[in-house]
Amino acid sequence: MSIPENLAKILPEGVEPGKVVMKIAQDRRNSLLWRRELIIEVWHVGLPTPNRLELRQKIAEMLGVDVERVFIRHIYTEFGWGKSKVEVHIYDNPEIGKKIEPLYIQLRNMPKEEAQKIREEIRQKKAQRKKKKK
Repeated sequence: MSIPENLAKILPEGVEPGKVVMKIAQDRRNSLLWRRELIIEVWHVGLPTPNRLELRQKIAEMLGVDVERVFIRHIYTEFGWGKSKVEVHIYDNPEIGKKIEPLYIQLRNMPKEEAQKIREEIRQKKAQRKKKKK
């Protein structure tokens, strides 16, 4: 894969075109919520932004934790650079994470089919409540 020479000079050490490289930019402990809050730089030069499920799996492997404990809050991609910043919360216990993280974040961190089933159940419950009111 060819990239402009000026971009190749700017890339940090260990980053190659066509590979996904992750580096922890910020790591802090939030004892009150029993979690680690990370900002991870993801370099994906010449590739599209990795999807949430792939990133979640790779982050869990990189840090040696269970995938169920990892919640990706946001992915900020810098246009043209092949670089993204990812906000991640890693809980001490997956049950605590499910109680603290909002439902929309939990749904984003699930496979699409599973999340779609939950969304459909929510819609059906909402429709049933509307019918009862009438």
